[in-house]
Amino acid sequence: MRNIILTMALLLTGACNAIGYAARYHCESDTSRVMSLIRENFSPGGDPGEIAGKIAESFIGVPYEEVTRKDSTGHLNVRVDAFDDLSFLNEVTAIARLSTSPGHKRVNEFERELENVSYRRGEDKGFPSRMLYFSDWTVDNKSRNIVKELTESYSDNFRTKSLEKVTRSRDQYAALTDSAVFEDQKMVEMGFRTHKVPHLKREQASHKDVMADMRDGDIVVLLTSDPITDALEIGFIRKRDDGLHFIHPSTEKGMVVEEKDTFDRYLKRNAKRTYGWRWLRLAK
Repeated sequence: MRNIILTMALLLTGACNAIGYAARYHCESDTSRVMSLIRENFSPGGDPGEIAGKIAESFIGVPYEEVTRKDSTGHLNVRVDAFDDLSFLNEVTAIARLSTSPGHKRVNEFERELENVSYRRGEDKGFPSRMLYFSDWTVDNKSRNIVKELTESYSDNFRTKSLEKVTRSRDQYAALTDSAVFEDQKMVEMGFRTHKVPHLKREQASHKDVMADMRDGDIVVLLTSDPITDALEIGFIRKRDDGLHFIHPSTEKGMVVEEKDTFDRYLKRNAKRTYGWRWLRLAK
């Protein structure tokens, strides 16, 4: 009993690096930063897509870490001291959405919004309910009008994949040591056998019609040729005087960065790593 009380005390006083505890335990510093960003960007009735780029920019320099792989439970964890690709996408999206909804904001409302965008149908039921592929994230959040996809408005290109990277990499995911969780995750991946992934060609990032229509805060995803997974890098667009720039958690640089190259040049520079990209926007 004493150990349980001690553990709870550590969590509630901000044990930032504690991994694998039950849902909704997190650092006071993380909570403070999230709520501060919501206050700074608070615009009830506004467009979350218009502020997503600014919110993403505020996290430049935050370390890259495989937070999802290390999590042994898969339950909701408010964490902005480190990101992987999908946790970055989820935190920025949740902050932007809550900042533009009406009413005074509380921590539990942010937790609910983060759960809404991170888990299938917005319900935290443990690791297999967390969306671990960008395609899964997109299908679910499009169906609930959280995001809209622009890829297919500019391209009719698709690549068929069977998304099973997570279960094939079982030893890399702490939560998958549990056999029941592993079997549940396999069932999720069954739904993404022969899944069609839409994409724009790399060179389309420099087409005038695309560049003219891209907005600050749009979501862009570099796609990998790996046949059993989809996203290579996930981030947000920031409009600068010299063009569009990509803000994302970089495994190469070990932190969230804004690429110095414009987005079209960045795609060209990474031609060997990606065959194309997807383009989405947060829905108002």
